[in-house]
Amino acid sequence: MIINKSNLLFILLLFFILSSCGVADGGKVTAKDVIKQNSEADIIQLDGFIYSNMTESEWFQERKEKLTKHTLLGETQKQSTSRFGFKDWTATKLQVGTKIYSASENGSELDILIVEYEDKVFYYMKLLEG
Repeated sequence: MIINKSNLLFILLLFFILSSCGVADGGKVTAKDVIKQNSEADIIQLDGFIYSNMTESEWFQERKEKLTKHTLLGETQKQSTSRFGFKDWTATKLQVGTKIYSASENGSELDILIVEYEDKVFYYMKLLEG
């Protein structure tokens, strides 16, 4: 398997983000953590968890073909790139009103969101503290 520079950079960035999160926030990755490390991050917060856009990640391509929309969870309510005051239903790149669905594979719900906007589909994966 050949890893190109952009994938390696993404993996290293994700590893750095996950390894730099402190215990003060209960072990969760926060928007503040992610945006501090990458001001261009494409994330959304839902139920206190941060989800990151994995749509174009090479390692995710095969997996996304197996996913189906499960339940409509709601729509984005705010767009912000500020590290402060980031709350549920806030996204850095998604427009207000973007529909967000839970994802399932073989009938089991996953920690992945399927997002639809302007006839395009995006996949966001929950970031967990390592």
